[in-house]
Amino acid sequence: MKRQQHLSLSELQASFPTSGKYRNGPWQSQEQILEFVSQRGTCIVESPTGTGKTAVEYAILKAAQNRGDRSLFLITPNKTIVQQISREFPEVRIALGRNEHRCLYYQQAYRADEVPCSMLLDCPHRVNQTTGETCEAGTEPCPYLQQKYEAKQGGIVVCTMAFYLFTHLFDKEAEEPDLLVIDEAHRIAEVFRNSLSYEITDHHLRQSAELLKRVGIEEHRIIRRFRAAMRQICRKRPPEEGVLLEDEELRRLINILSLIDARVLSRKIRDAVKSGRIDEVENRASLKRLEVLVRDIGRYMSSFEYSLGGENRGPLNYTYAFYREEIEENQRVQHKLVIKCYYVVPLIRKVLPSFHVSFSATIGDIDTFGFECGISGPYLRLGSNFPAEHTRVYMPTDTPNLAVKSRNKRDVTKAIRAIARACKQFSDRGARSLVVTISNREREKFLELAREEGLNPISYGNGATAREVAQRFKEGEGDVLVGTAANYSEGVDLPQQIAPIIFFLRPGYPNPNEPGTIFEERRFGSRRWALWNWRVMQQALQVRGRNVRSRSDTGVTFFVSQQFRRFVYASLPAWLEKAYRGTMTLEECIEDAKKLIQL
Repeated sequence: MKRQQHLSLSELQASFPTSGKYRNGPWQSQEQILEFVSQRGTCIVESPTGTGKTAVEYAILKAAQNRGDRSLFLITPNKTIVQQISREFPEVRIALGRNEHRCLYYQQAYRADEVPCSMLLDCPHRVNQTTGETCEAGTEPCPYLQQKYEAKQGGIVVCTMAFYLFTHLFDKEAEEPDLLVIDEAHRIAEVFRNSLSYEITDHHLRQSAELLKRVGIEEHRIIRRFRAAMRQICRKRPPEEGVLLEDEELRRLINILSLIDARVLSRKIRDAVKSGRIDEVENRASLKRLEVLVRDIGRYMSSFEYSLGGENRGPLNYTYAFYREEIEENQRVQHKLVIKCYYVVPLIRKVLPSFHVSFSATIGDIDTFGFECGISGPYLRLGSNFPAEHTRVYMPTDTPNLAVKSRNKRDVTKAIRAIARACKQFSDRGARSLVVTISNREREKFLELAREEGLNPISYGNGATAREVAQRFKEGEGDVLVGTAANYSEGVDLPQQIAPIIFFLRPGYPNPNEPGTIFEERRFGSRRWALWNWRVMQQALQVRGRNVRSRSDTGVTFFVSQQFRRFVYASLPAWLEKAYRGTMTLEECIEDAKKLIQL
């Protein structure tokens, strides 16, 4: 029987951190949240940057633990935030996905997500999820399965949204948590969509069919037939363009896959491994692809079916085909199907326990938030104790409109050049900048022009991840950190004057020619604009908050494209409105920023 949802205010206050910056007790904003949670139980809290929501999240979970609740989860969009929380509160357990753990079965340095784990029947490192014992006594336990087991033993577990999704949606033994706290809740639908979306490629299908044929498993014929149908469907489209599949094409693929019994095929493959006909070391990569194929056959079927409309509903997923007319020497995939899981609201609601508290710095319109994320409840929107005079939100009057239908051929380059020159002015006075673009092409163009202007920009690529480069920037490398909104609109914090200046090139409205855009146009019609505007508002507010993380910070954000003028001011919370500047030229904004930052 589940415990009551409500935690008393005294329980919450007693569980609040008492060291460091909280040694004098909760701040006023934190007291407001604790009181609201004590009154409402399950609820939604919009808590701006600098209001100390992480400490409140911890206090809620700690209070539940102190009263005897066992299964307690705090979920976040990515590993970076998981690690930040772990550093602040070392007593919590953290749980990360397979790609963050090495596999002990193979001697080589493979990650756990690179090996056919379910096919390795003789793996001595496997951890029994009921007893916690390894298959072979005294053997070092699999790191991934060990932390998964430990997460089930109770206590406060901090993990990514993706880890929580897979362990609570697909693990039949997973119990409903006593309490779930969601950090950056506005991201949950996006994370779930990305986690459940995948590709089917001709290269992997061919390798799987070849291995099955070599060991005498008849299903190779069906996989070859499916691959041939997929290639034929892809070839009907223009090359290098993703195009949604038609209903009859989806039904054709469903009919072929229905000829495979996934459980029978899985048993045949396991028998082949056990008998030595498939060498799990020599055939590791192919066996991994077979494992994924067998595991996902049912998923393919349901995904294709959900991409079809029903009697009383439209499509819930979408599937598109893509192919390259010619592949280069280092490319292997020429044809592929991309399956996008879109309607995730029922899945989100399925993994929400009866007691959950959602936090975000940017909720915006609560109705649109609920529509997108499937989360509802009493709503508290806090102001901020951050002094608005320490920041500026600039919307220059003389920058171009970079909307596809409004700009000319030179506008994007001119705008990027103007940003590079502004960064140079700031750099010459000792101030560093963050530049956020939407596309990689814009990012690469900025890198080129910044170097021409005498700057030392740094960005990811050539083996360096976005997270690694951001850390190098924090440690002092480079004049300008450059990245797309996908990487740097959230999750990278640059406080304490690391990058007091931010430039955001343009809002991330969807490309009108992309399959996802076309799908949403068909699904929502004119109502799609409310959703798109909500998303770009969230993105703009998140970008603005990268360099202003506490009351002691000073920072400014330049919104460059005139597209921002339609919504940036309207999206600002009341406490931040007086920081907005929308009547000055770019050069006037730059001079004003120099005075504010005291350059």
